[in-house]
Amino acid sequence: MNATTLTASTASGGAPTGPEPMRRAIVLGGLMAATSGAAVLGMPKLQVTSESQMPDLERLIPERFGRWDLDRNTVPLALSPEVAQMLNTIYDRTLARTFVSPQGDRIMLSIAYGANQSRALQLHKPEVCYSAQGFRIGDLRKADWNFGVVSIPTMHLVGVLGPRVEPVTYWMRIGDDIARGWYEQNVARLKYGTRGLIPDGVLFRISNISRNPAQGFAVQKQFMAELLPQLTPEAQRLFIGAASLRGGVAAG
Repeated sequence: MNATTLTASTASGGAPTGPEPMRRAIVLGGLMAATSGAAVLGMPKLQVTSESQMPDLERLIPERFGRWDLDRNTVPLALSPEVAQMLNTIYDRTLARTFVSPQGDRIMLSIAYGANQSRALQLHKPEVCYSAQGFRIGDLRKADWNFGVVSIPTMHLVGVLGPRVEPVTYWMRIGDDIARGWYEQNVARLKYGTRGLIPDGVLFRISNISRNPAQGFAVQKQFMAELLPQLTPEAQRLFIGAASLRGGVAAG
C-alpha cells in the first residue's frame, strides 16, 4: 500500500520535528492567524446545535452484513477511569462492537462522534489514547483504502500491551474532510475556523488481535469492503465524509 511512515515523536502524540514539520508549523501558524481574524468578526458557529441532529450510531451500523455477525460474547478492553472520563467529555455519541466471521476472524469496531470540533473538544487520536492505556505504539503510517469509486485516507499503527498485539486502522472525519494525525486534524479544524464554523467530527477505528500485523490489516480492509456498501448514503457521508465520496457512494 502507498504508505508514509511517520516519525517516532508523532507516535508518542507530540508534533514531529524536522524541515517538513517546520513547514507544516508555518502553514498552521498562518491558518491560526486567519482563524483569529475571523473570530474578531464574530464567534464561530456550531454546525450541529441540537441532540436531534446527532447520529444514531446503533441504527446506522448493521449487526449482520457480508460474512460478518455481531459477536455479543466478546467483552471490550476496559478503559482506565481517567480515559473513560476524558472520552465522556469529548464525545456525544459512541459505539463499540465486535464482529466475527465464519473463519473465526474478529474485528473490533469503535466509532466516536463529537458535535464540537473546537480545539478543547477535538477528537483524540488512537495513538494518544492507546499510549494512555499503557500500549507501546509502533509502525505508525498513512495509506489509502480504495473501494471502487470510494477512497478513504487511513492511518495505521500497531499497539502492543504485554502479549496483546493489536493492529489498528483509523481516520477522523472533520466536517467534509478526512484527517489523519495531528497536522491534518488541525488543518481541517482551522480551515472551518476561517469560515466562522465549528464542524462536527467522527473517529472511525477498526482493530483486531493479530501477531501478524500485515494479515491483520488485510482482514480489516476486507471487513470495511463488506461493510461500506451496506451503509446508507447518509451513513457513508457521516463516517467517511463528502470528500471521500466525490466519485459517488458505494453501492451494494
